[in-house]
Amino acid sequence: MLEMEIKIAEYCGFCYGVKRAVEMAEKAAADRINGATLGPLIHNPQFIAELEAKGIACKDDLDQFTAGETVIFRSHGVGPEVYEKAEAKQLNIIDATCPNVRMAQKKAFQAAQDGYLPIIVGEKNHPEVKSIKKWAGENAIVVEYLKDISEVPQKDKYAVIIQTTFELQKFEEILAALQKEREGEYRVERTICLATSQRQNAAMKLAGEVDAFIVIGGRNSANTRHLYELVSSKCPKAYHIETAAELEQEMFRDCIKIGITAGASTPDRLIKEAIVAMENMDFESLLAQSEEVNVYPGKIVEATVIQLDKDGVYVDFGYMREGIVTYPEWSLTETAEELMATIKVGDKVEVKVIPGTSKDDFVRMSKIKAERDAAWKNVAELAEGEKRAATVKVIRIIKNKAKNIVGLAVAVEGVEGFMPASHVELKRVEDFTGYVGQELEAEIIEVDLEKKRIVVSRRDLLKAEKEAKAKAWKEAKEARIAAAKEARAAAEEAAYASVEEGTTVPGKVVKIAEFGLFVEVGAGLVGLVHNTELSWNRNAKAEDVAAVGDEIEVFIKKIDRENKRVALSIKATQEDPWKVEAGKLNIGDIVEVQVLRFLPFGAIVKISDKVEGLVHISEIAEERIAKADDVLEAGQIVKAQVVKMDLEGKKVGLSIVKAAQAAEQAEYSSYLNGSEGLTQDLSEQLQ
Repeated sequence: MLEMEIKIAEYCGFCYGVKRAVEMAEKAAADRINGATLGPLIHNPQFIAELEAKGIACKDDLDQFTAGETVIFRSHGVGPEVYEKAEAKQLNIIDATCPNVRMAQKKAFQAAQDGYLPIIVGEKNHPEVKSIKKWAGENAIVVEYLKDISEVPQKDKYAVIIQTTFELQKFEEILAALQKEREGEYRVERTICLATSQRQNAAMKLAGEVDAFIVIGGRNSANTRHLYELVSSKCPKAYHIETAAELEQEMFRDCIKIGITAGASTPDRLIKEAIVAMENMDFESLLAQSEEVNVYPGKIVEATVIQLDKDGVYVDFGYMREGIVTYPEWSLTETAEELMATIKVGDKVEVKVIPGTSKDDFVRMSKIKAERDAAWKNVAELAEGEKRAATVKVIRIIKNKAKNIVGLAVAVEGVEGFMPASHVELKRVEDFTGYVGQELEAEIIEVDLEKKRIVVSRRDLLKAEKEAKAKAWKEAKEARIAAAKEARAAAEEAAYASVEEGTTVPGKVVKIAEFGLFVEVGAGLVGLVHNTELSWNRNAKAEDVAAVGDEIEVFIKKIDRENKRVALSIKATQEDPWKVEAGKLNIGDIVEVQVLRFLPFGAIVKISDKVEGLVHISEIAEERIAKADDVLEAGQIVKAQVVKMDLEGKKVGLSIVKAAQAAEQAEYSSYLNGSEGLTQDLSEQLQ
């Protein structure tokens, strides 16, 4: 009896960095911390699912964390801005970054500090490469293929850092071409992980010794893909599987020696399960079978519909077993009843083999996945840092195992894409139900053809729309302000044109202030009547002169266009009461006056309520006096004669001495006129 010989590569499975990250995450789960990983901890979906079942979920964005939670940074590392944001959000950090990745980050950072242009050789969309680039700074260049060298600018100094899981031979080819096309000083940091090179060398050695080769690991694992690419170049029957469930006897037809290796992120359990599954295969009967269709999960075949029932559509594709396509794997939009009415026996269809078998041992197949694979061929790659616009239709809401909404599944460019919950709106969305079935304008921000992953976002579009609206509102506001300013300027010019200095115009009191009245004159022109211009009465107050809304007449004293001031006067519209009352006086008139106050050169006396006069010290008494208050008292009523008049200067001069003399003369005259014995001559003499 023939037996299968299974050989395991000398180096395979967990590397130190992955093992360290796994142990840290499992300890966190055992300690029942409230936290999650930021992105997949390692590139193995089976382990990620197991970890989530233990209570450590996987979150795509720091915005999904709340203060006090624990964030586990994955083995691929993160940029410095992620550390800062996590600390700002008050998160507890468990840093599971692979030490080799951390070393590459430090070397990239130091190279930039030393004035070198950092060049990272690796996969542009790999999270490790992205984290290294963040540490290297905005000027860093990622080179994945030889053609990317054209994007490297000419510099004097270059620092080359390699992705830790990159294929060494491919790196050497890129480095040689780079040094040839870009002359300068080179600092080459060979940061490729020792475990990676060991796995690659061991796999290549084994691939030349076996008939078939199985590479076990996540399809999203770069180092696993590189292993598969290497061994498939030496062993035509090489297969990349994630779990033992994908193994089929057909993979090993005519094969005796089988080689096995596994990526650095593949748990030992998955390797053991694959070995057990292979050991339990009916290898003898397999070797005896005639050549038939080579069938394996992921293969797309053309099939013919042979039967339909409640379970699905049965197809023949030239294999020893028929296939079954369940109705959910045939269409996402049509019901089983609708499909049974339209699908006909004999119809040709392309279907994709999917892992496992049905309960009746039919090969499980999917029309939807085949169509998606075909559609993916039409999806264009996306250069690093680029985005492209797309109209997407929301298919469904996506939740994790904890029933938390993580985003939306959307139809975009013929395939299914993912829109993270934090990228749907600028603000947090509580209910996503209303989005299902909607068409939305978005941007494609990530395309990974290998992983068949496409990520879309509305955040930048909405931000730009918000900024555009804000800009438009600002511009409209500025336009309104400018128009209003122009209108005010025109109105102001018209207002100034409507009045003239030195004229009396009607006005309306619009405001009463402590220092006067604001009065609108002309066409909207407002001027000030200062307290000093309210009235001839010095004690007059604004509130006593007029009220808001009163129509009054004002005199325009001065227009100052430069300082936008108009000086008004009410007093100027009124006759000067001083001149009115003083105008009744004549030189020589004898009047009674009241002493008000004293000056060094005389006394101020009150002639009437509005008129005051001065009695010079020489006119107070006939004899010479030193001070006026030596003779007079404040409040004293005396008679004085008007001796001077200056109406313009508002001055009246009085003499107590002359008033007394006039009174004396009048008394003598009266006496003489009343005495019979006196002659006219004598009377004249006396006079």
